[in-house]
Amino acid sequence: MRLSHFSLCLLTTAICTQLYADDSVTAGVETQNAEAKLPTIIMTATRTPKSIAEIAGTVQTISADEIAQQAGTGRKVADILAQLVPSLAPSSGTSSNYGQTMRGRNVLVMIDGVSQTGSRDVARQLNSISPNMIDHIEVVSGATSIYGSGATGGIINIITKRADKSEPVSFQTKLGVTAADNFRSDSLAYQVGQTASFANDKVDGFLGVDYTNRGSQFDGRGDRISLSPWQGSTMDTDTIDVNGRLNFNLTDSQSLSFGAQYYKDEQDTDYGVDYDTTSEFYTPKKGLQLQNQPFTKRYAVNTQYQNTDMLGQILNIEAYYRNEESRFYPARRATSTTFSQSQSNVDYAGIRSTIQSDLKVADRDLKLTYGLDYDREKDHQYVDWLESDSGYLKFTNSNPNNYVSDYGPDTTIQNIGTFLQGDYALTDRLNVQAGVRYQYIQADNESYYRNGRAASDSTYRPAGSTDSDKFLFNLGTVYKLTDAQQIYANFSQGFSYPDIQRVLRGNSVTANIDSSGIVPISVNSYELGWRTNQDNGLTTNITAFYNTSDKFVSFANSDVRVVDTDQRIYGAEATVSYPFMDNYKVGGTLGYTRGQYKDAADNWHELNAFAVSPIKGTLFAEWSNADGYGVRAQMLAIKGTDKAYKDDLELAAKGYSDDYNAAAEIKGYTTMDVLAHFPVAKGRVDFGVYNVWGKQYKTVFAQQAAVTNTNSLLAIPAEGRTFALSYTINY
Repeated sequence: MRLSHFSLCLLTTAICTQLYADDSVTAGVETQNAEAKLPTIIMTATRTPKSIAEIAGTVQTISADEIAQQAGTGRKVADILAQLVPSLAPSSGTSSNYGQTMRGRNVLVMIDGVSQTGSRDVARQLNSISPNMIDHIEVVSGATSIYGSGATGGIINIITKRADKSEPVSFQTKLGVTAADNFRSDSLAYQVGQTASFANDKVDGFLGVDYTNRGSQFDGRGDRISLSPWQGSTMDTDTIDVNGRLNFNLTDSQSLSFGAQYYKDEQDTDYGVDYDTTSEFYTPKKGLQLQNQPFTKRYAVNTQYQNTDMLGQILNIEAYYRNEESRFYPARRATSTTFSQSQSNVDYAGIRSTIQSDLKVADRDLKLTYGLDYDREKDHQYVDWLESDSGYLKFTNSNPNNYVSDYGPDTTIQNIGTFLQGDYALTDRLNVQAGVRYQYIQADNESYYRNGRAASDSTYRPAGSTDSDKFLFNLGTVYKLTDAQQIYANFSQGFSYPDIQRVLRGNSVTANIDSSGIVPISVNSYELGWRTNQDNGLTTNITAFYNTSDKFVSFANSDVRVVDTDQRIYGAEATVSYPFMDNYKVGGTLGYTRGQYKDAADNWHELNAFAVSPIKGTLFAEWSNADGYGVRAQMLAIKGTDKAYKDDLELAAKGYSDDYNAAAEIKGYTTMDVLAHFPVAKGRVDFGVYNVWGKQYKTVFAQQAAVTNTNSLLAIPAEGRTFALSYTINY
């Protein structure tokens, strides 16, 4: 049966290729010419609009067409980005993007320029929007402070869909289904999406609703995959995403827009975690009874005002608010039948202003960008104490009074920052970009019991407060070798703020907030790169990078610590795409990252796979034509590594165990997908086969999590072969 499925995948690819191969040479030439004349891509993740050729750094835009091609029903944004962004670590395959670093550092995820990453990090930012609601994604690799805290590894800015201004009224409907290769009814995922937009000279608007129901998941051997008891899973979930935006053109130079989102991703499964398993591949048990299953729920609103002629300057003001609730699966405590199920609630609000001025100095262009930012984050996490039977499936409240206890202190974090950025054309070909940002942070926590239980068996911690400030700098240059080629060099600083709740609730914590080492962690980032975008369609970007910090945040079991030691990470990344013959294109990406930290004796040791991704490479071959037909075959390969694992064993043999860097021996894997699309009845059909070979493997996240959290139940296999089919029509 499995061999027949594999043969079916290859046969599908071959048939599609032959069907499409009869198109005329003229159509192929027209397609290539159209690609060569595409308008310059504008990046807004750099705070003000800029073309990629003007930016001193590694940047990338993922278009709506690329997202639609990759987004089979049930696929997450994390899966799409891992395939297309070379410096981003592979997807975890769960509802979490924990450990999905960029250049070995944390990523700031934004939606329409609004940060989704705060101090309290539940790592579900890439599970906060449906791919069907995305217009394009902007990626800036490397540390930056342009948006404040969080972007020590880079920025992922998700831009939502807007009104189609070419039509007074327009609609889009999408229907999709995905199945495991056993085609069981409980493996199916269904998707229904509907958008509507209107536009005229004064006002335009967009409203989109996307609903996805996912069934169970099965591995390469056809066995049902257990849900992850730590970060959560995407199986047996219902997801609804509602996005809307209204834009008013007040005058020729002024506009005002309002955006809102409601998102809920909730699990509803009958299969629980088998805490008693001794099997290598963990089979979930049927019969789960849990009153509140894991979910992610968020509301977000924002408003933006722009004036393109305020005393000859461009003014942008944005205000935003986000409320997010995240519930986790019950975690087993010290006794075999006692469990804690926690929920994190975050309120995040702020205002951001930016002014751009275009000046002349010595008859050369000088662009100044400056502004002021303020945001306020309030974090609350609590825990329900549960009891379960010996099968760990029937959970009941262990407290007859339904007492809910805090899980770490309630915290309030306030940030205020101001910045000045300049871009000066020294010559017609050489630009220099430099800037400075000042950031002030104040954090306050309420009093609490450290492990969230009664005073008789906990350590009381009083309320506390701490504050910090930092100056952060950047300096970069771009030199245009030709109109199509640039080389660039860049130094930039970014910072992140530790998760106060997680640090202060750790089992081995004895400090208060003002003596716990909670301070902003700065990262110095250096990069040197070359890119080209030739008229013949050849696109290439090659970058070498190096970044350092004197502190880092480390996670081990229930403890999170700010480790006061040096860390260095270095590597290279490359992206290439080349069209050849008629309508054909090949390309790929490569990301190499390696990192070390210093121990107490000033010796360097390898960082584990949560911090540094193993070598990741992708290859693709694609055929498409102007009539809307296309086929793409793509591969993703992860190279195995044992460097950190052997280093960890050597340290353990010497009796040194306080490094909080438990490392796994990562076994490499390779997967292949085949994606096709073609027009049907004024719409478009997308068909995809993911993991064509039905590979049995564990993700990097699963392999590392089983070691870091000392819980072998986290080493769950990844999905096997799946088939996805969808139909989209615009009208």
